[in-house]
Amino acid sequence: MLTNYIKIALRSISKNKLHTIINVAGLSIGLASVFLMAFYIQYETGYDKFYPEPENLYRITWENENPQTRTPHPMAQALVMDFPEVESAVSLSPLWAAGLTRETFSIHNPEKDLRFDESNILAVDTTFFEVFGFPIVRGNGRQALKNINGIILTQTTAKKYFGDENPMGKQLAVYPDSVFLEVMAVVEDVPKQSHIQFDFLISYLREKSYDPEDSYYSWADFGHYNYIRLKRGTNPKALEGKLMPWIRKYINVSDEQFAIAVANNIGFRVQPVTDIHLKSHLRWELEPNGNIEYVYIMVAAALLTLIIACINFMNLMTAKSADRAKEIAIRKSMGALRQQLSLQFLSESVFISLMAIVVAVLLLEGALPFYNSLTGHSISLIYAEVLPGLLLFGLLMGLLSGIYPALILSGIQPHGILKGKFQTSGSGNRLRSTLIVVQFAISMILISGALIIFNQLDYIRNKNLGFNQEELLVVPLKNADLSRRIETIRTELLKIKGITAVSASSNMPGGQFNQNGISLVEKPQNEISCSEVFVDLEFLKVMNIELTEGRFFEYGNLEDSTLHFVINESAARQLNTPDIIGKELHWYAYDDDRPVRGSVIGVVKDFHFQSLHDPLRPLLMVLNPAYNHLLIRLNPENFDDQLAQIQDVYEQVDPNFIFEFDFLSDRLNKQYEAEQRTGLMFSIFAFLAMAIACFGLFAIAMLSFHQRVKEISVRKVLGASLFNLMVLLLKDFTRLIVVAVMLASPVAWWMMNRWLSNFIYQVEIYPSVFLVSGISLVLLAWLTLSYLTLKTSRVNPAETLKAE
Repeated sequence: MLTNYIKIALRSISKNKLHTIINVAGLSIGLASVFLMAFYIQYETGYDKFYPEPENLYRITWENENPQTRTPHPMAQALVMDFPEVESAVSLSPLWAAGLTRETFSIHNPEKDLRFDESNILAVDTTFFEVFGFPIVRGNGRQALKNINGIILTQTTAKKYFGDENPMGKQLAVYPDSVFLEVMAVVEDVPKQSHIQFDFLISYLREKSYDPEDSYYSWADFGHYNYIRLKRGTNPKALEGKLMPWIRKYINVSDEQFAIAVANNIGFRVQPVTDIHLKSHLRWELEPNGNIEYVYIMVAAALLTLIIACINFMNLMTAKSADRAKEIAIRKSMGALRQQLSLQFLSESVFISLMAIVVAVLLLEGALPFYNSLTGHSISLIYAEVLPGLLLFGLLMGLLSGIYPALILSGIQPHGILKGKFQTSGSGNRLRSTLIVVQFAISMILISGALIIFNQLDYIRNKNLGFNQEELLVVPLKNADLSRRIETIRTELLKIKGITAVSASSNMPGGQFNQNGISLVEKPQNEISCSEVFVDLEFLKVMNIELTEGRFFEYGNLEDSTLHFVINESAARQLNTPDIIGKELHWYAYDDDRPVRGSVIGVVKDFHFQSLHDPLRPLLMVLNPAYNHLLIRLNPENFDDQLAQIQDVYEQVDPNFIFEFDFLSDRLNKQYEAEQRTGLMFSIFAFLAMAIACFGLFAIAMLSFHQRVKEISVRKVLGASLFNLMVLLLKDFTRLIVVAVMLASPVAWWMMNRWLSNFIYQVEIYPSVFLVSGISLVLLAWLTLSYLTLKTSRVNPAETLKAE
């Protein structure tokens, strides 16, 4: 019996090759798409889950009008001492240069004469491994962190410096500190799915040894990352509620300040580590995070594509089964039982779904390299994990799509069909029409969504940021000594043909900026939070930033470097005083007890020094030779020759570090890599959805037009023109697509309006987007049906009506 079912199924497939190809292609694309998205979701939601008992691991954050990740260094161990529910805690921080840019060190293995520039270094407490549990490969992690001259490497870093040799006890020379550190432990490489990334670990004991009284390690400085591991069963929200009253034990907070903080929901928060990657977007994140909204969008796109594929599969199976009504009647007349016919249709449907599974696996194998390059993941196809899901889903789809012909068509009476009186039911036609509307509504959502995403990305790329980002080369200044030699470097660089201006700064647009309070001396109670940047005299010229009031820093004016500030328009507005030029400010760059005092000499026009996800914020410019970046405005003609000469100048003034560069425009574009990736993936799914929907429309129309051949022939005999016949054939499908467009437009607007809320600066969603998407969808449907429409309209009535 089973052999007979398979033979009949193969015969039906062979007889209807085009129908089978469309069916298998649509379902396999849908299956492959949803599994690719399953990989994406699994990867993005798997961050920071590799730690022992990650559900008990939390980060302490500070929540105010501009929340941040950093909190005071002593807080970690104080929590352990004062709260029995805190099992262990650790404080850590990258090693910062001026402006809280990660400092670069030249690390040298003198035995092998290997040297690399490194900045991925963390200073940590001795409790680091107790809290996080990173596996130690060699040595003792806690003991290594108790030694001020010890250093811990990851496995890859150890291999980079020492090859296959045992690195334990080996020395590494560190410049500019001019010290030798001993390798005392090796840790496994940090998983990519970690918001904490490092190549080297050193102990806070070493950092504190330089200046034990440094306020950076006091309660006054919110400059470190504090993590706690709670005991099992602890309620983190209950602990969070105790933190603000508790902190008054260590930080002097007046009753009035405390009441204001409580009233404004300001205070410390306990943040699950597993939420950081997708749900945290605070200042000073250790690594660029993902976005849960983008995961939702990708999930929606994948599921919508799958739904289209499934609808397409079910629609085609039921439509084709109805076309086989005469076969059913003959087989029932020959004695076939209803159960046998039901099993036959179910087996054919399952057989086609199994074919789709095979094709889906091939598509997954072919798509994974592109997927990995697009997302930065390193996923491989593990058949033991993927195949059970594919088989289960494929079989489910096969059974569902086979139910209609199995239960409905197998029950028809043969005498009516054999007399030529069988017609498809109104309910069956309505069901297929509804499914076509759903398919094209989903396609409409994806098409219009892709258009809006690319409109927003184009807006970001072309928005005036308030400075000229083009043709601006950024060279990292890794040696702090170079900051005091900028004039010499500028003189040498300006000798190179094509270089028009040279400047230096501590921070660059698109990066992170240190932030402290400022206030008018006359209004100390009106303190505002202000980002800050150290600049040189040519900064405005190189960046092409407009000065709106007063003046910028000048050559020969000694007071500019000690007593004067330049602020942006946002800072001037928030300070809320008339005639800001000449007013004196307090800049709380160190702590509240000893603010820096100076007067405002100029106001620059607001420019976007952070991404367009963030609003324009106050900015303070200080003339201070603490630079991390050399800025070179050049003519891109003969760029290779210019770059070689720039490198020569750099290596002459700093032979200890490796020359590197990039363009400011490239740096700024990196801020939106997640959006660009989302846009590309969304567009791919939109294309796939359209293709599947059009495949299905073609197949349904092929069956529908075949059933109307005699009607078309009669109309031709009665004088209908080719144009009238084409309109007749197309109008029903066009009506369905127009309905789909109308239903989908509000849904697409809601979805994309939610996505755009991630940007402070965003495009408007104009009705024209949906109009263009709808017209495109109708034209695509017409193009899909053009061949069948022309072929059916040109039938020869003499051939089709000769049997009547």
